[in-house]
Amino acid sequence: MVIVLSAAAMALAWVLLLLQVDPVPTWFYVFVWYPTLILLDAVAGRLIGEGPVLRRSRLVISLLGWSAVIWLLFELANFRLRNWYYVFLPHVRVERWAGIVLSFATVVPAILLTARLLDSLGIGRNWRSRSIAARPWEFHAATALGLTATALALAVPHLFFPLIWGAVWLLLEPYVYRRHPEWSLLHDITRGEWGRVGRLMMGGLLVGLLWEFYNFWARGKWIYTVPWLEQTKLFEMPPLGFLGFPFFALEAWILYHTLCVLGVAVPIRGGRVPSPRRLVAAACGGAIFAAATLAGMERWTVSSTVPRVGEIPGVTESHITRAARAGIDSPFTLARMTPDSLAQHAEIALDDARLMVEAARLTTLRGIGSRHAAVLRTTGINTVCGLARQEPASLWRALADSRAAVRATQTVRPPPRPTKAEVRVWVGAARRNCSGADG
Repeated sequence: MVIVLSAAAMALAWVLLLLQVDPVPTWFYVFVWYPTLILLDAVAGRLIGEGPVLRRSRLVISLLGWSAVIWLLFELANFRLRNWYYVFLPHVRVERWAGIVLSFATVVPAILLTARLLDSLGIGRNWRSRSIAARPWEFHAATALGLTATALALAVPHLFFPLIWGAVWLLLEPYVYRRHPEWSLLHDITRGEWGRVGRLMMGGLLVGLLWEFYNFWARGKWIYTVPWLEQTKLFEMPPLGFLGFPFFALEAWILYHTLCVLGVAVPIRGGRVPSPRRLVAAACGGAIFAAATLAGMERWTVSSTVPRVGEIPGVTESHITRAARAGIDSPFTLARMTPDSLAQHAEIALDDARLMVEAARLTTLRGIGSRHAAVLRTTGINTVCGLARQEPASLWRALADSRAAVRATQTVRPPPRPTKAEVRVWVGAARRNCSGADG
């Protein structure tokens, strides 16, 4: 029954997404991933004969809560790496932060449950080699290598950004190995047992494909701006970028089990359940870290929120009222209409309808949003085709000058957006969407 219900919930999320029934397009990642987790757990439990692990409430709370904190560590690193940003998130900050936390809470469970499913299928159980003697200096070398890789990725991100995927595993594995070998992947390797490592890496790749597939169709999503690799993408990810997911899976494993060693997370199997006092203290620390990082994301990685019809630049109040009377209450609906259709349904002059549709198409293009569309308008760009004719570097400088002018008139400094990479994304999308005719 659980398998049927979770599959039905996933199917319903897809139907509502395709029908563009709000708030599913914005929250699609959340709506589809939680039933996916339940399905993964239920299928594995059925195959193993142990039942689902997600029926343990303490484990579920621990996995979801620490998963959000763990991924926020990488969001913190991304303030320096600048490898991705978020668009069309919920408009209200409380809802936006809730959506972010709920989304990030699925990351670690997705990896661990997928690896468990692969184990239930018998994958990797006979992946063995000769045992390897582990010498103390090798553990020190692994820690030093992890520190060096992290430092290089953060110090020179445009060259060494890939090193962040795997560095944390090298950094923390020796610690877990010494204190709880059964949770250590290095311990598996020294014994010649490669099954768990292989399942995690394979599961990381599979989950990565699913992450990117779900993200591609969602309205509220992330967009990558990875150096050298922006031109070719599979879903939203450059193909070479998928190589990072297997190594991230190792990091997710070791980060969670480091927390288990510290006695602040509930182990999936083996080990003691943490004391309530320690859990509360750790949860308070995690919440403070999460709030601080989310505040940083508001400035550095959240590019736009879901636009509203009333926020489309250049659209008059009377036209907004007429559109609302015709049942047109979303910029995304407006962007899909033809000027003739809008003029007929909303009883608006054809020229005005054309301007509204073009403004909506610009606002909804590739996560631009109403705030950025308004800034583009100050530089004379009112249409997608007008954006397509721009050179990204020149446009970014013009937008930076416009932002500096705004800064001079405000006591609160505006966020450092758009970045050069965002402008490249916008112009590239405009060129793909515009036939060359003047908007």
